[in-house]
Amino acid sequence: MSLRVNRISLKMLLVVIYFIPITSTHADETSITAKRYFTNFAQSKGNYNGITAMSDGLVYYVLCSGDLDIGAQMYSYNPKNDQIKHLADLTEAVGEKDLKAIPQGKSHVNFYEYEGKLYFATHVDFYTLVDGKEIMGIPPEGYKPYQGGHILSYDLKSGELEDLGVASSSRGGVLAMAMDTDRGRIYGITWPSGDVFRYDVKKKEAKDLGKFFADGEEGNGDRFQVLSRSLTVSTLNGSVFFNNALGEIYEYVYDQDEIVKVETENLKKDYFGFVSSRSMGYQWRQSVWSESDQKIYGVHNESEYLFSLDPTTRKVELIERLASQTSKKAGVNGYGFSLGLVLSHDDSTIYHISHAYPSEQEFEEFGSDAVDQLILKNHHVISYNLKEKKYSDLGEIIFEDGSEPIHINSLTLGLDGNFYALATIDLEDGSQTTDLISFSNPDD
Repeated sequence: MSLRVNRISLKMLLVVIYFIPITSTHADETSITAKRYFTNFAQSKGNYNGITAMSDGLVYYVLCSGDLDIGAQMYSYNPKNDQIKHLADLTEAVGEKDLKAIPQGKSHVNFYEYEGKLYFATHVDFYTLVDGKEIMGIPPEGYKPYQGGHILSYDLKSGELEDLGVASSSRGGVLAMAMDTDRGRIYGITWPSGDVFRYDVKKKEAKDLGKFFADGEEGNGDRFQVLSRSLTVSTLNGSVFFNNALGEIYEYVYDQDEIVKVETENLKKDYFGFVSSRSMGYQWRQSVWSESDQKIYGVHNESEYLFSLDPTTRKVELIERLASQTSKKAGVNGYGFSLGLVLSHDDSTIYHISHAYPSEQEFEEFGSDAVDQLILKNHHVISYNLKEKKYSDLGEIIFEDGSEPIHINSLTLGLDGNFYALATIDLEDGSQTTDLISFSNPDD
């Protein structure tokens, strides 16, 4: 079974939660012991981004739901007292609880802090599969269509949630979002059409900026294009950068309030391999801004090559492949892609979660079908020290009982020095859930 088929099937799981405390390691290989948490949201399922550690020391996260009647739920975790707090039902928060419409089932973006509030956005998590392609969920009889992804703010002191409205006239879910926390501007990409928008917080003004992905993931034939999952803001001048599957790089120019194509550079690099625009192609999977270096760092989806983009010169520099040691040794691409990418607090080190190709030991254990048996498991933490130019595969993430987290596509670094992520977890009764996990920094 292919990786992409398994990723689609994973989205259909409805699950319950079970808590087991942890602490051990896989024998004969380096491992990182992770802790699982009990949030008690029975509908919780696969997450993408949706988690950020903030200045108050808390970790904020959203658990998604593919249920037609129950939407995504927002929580906070306090490492100091080990307490989880339920903050909001996102469908209720945007005033749609009694609308009988396809709910706000997901948040596909991270949180951004600006003037005492957190900003984030909602997404749909109810789909219809047509000819092998996910499209916006077709509402069953008695239900209304999805109403569109909303921008939300959360006041860190009062706990008040404010609905800032539907993000884009396309009324798609918000697939990717970034915020300029110096200038109070939010930028995003909607699914499935691929419309790019911006929202000015102070003016409470939204603007559609155009389409840069053909017809996006609702397109057909050569008009279909997988959408970017990450935009990045340069604090130097408020420019915002993203790219598409063809490797084209685009820049939102703050002073012009419009998007222009970067004509002097692209991401169609031989080192990335030859990838189809029907996949994520030549896009980065995730990207981050380094205030220290004044550069964007991104990881290419298929090859996991780390590169930098200088917003001043608009030049791309390839740095190092952040794949696991087993993937490098096997010479394979396309196993590691993850949204798990963060900088250390001092901007010196990049951390990446990579889905690793099976090791020789794992092929001995599982046989020739080790790839299928370990599908969406085998997550390694990769670090790259930007100052020392040093790559390290820090080991595999496991739980105390020897089981492994599944499908990690998120990562944040808490003020307590621990990493936090959202992962799917196998439970003792044979079911699965998605919930919060944490693990210490192996570099410390």
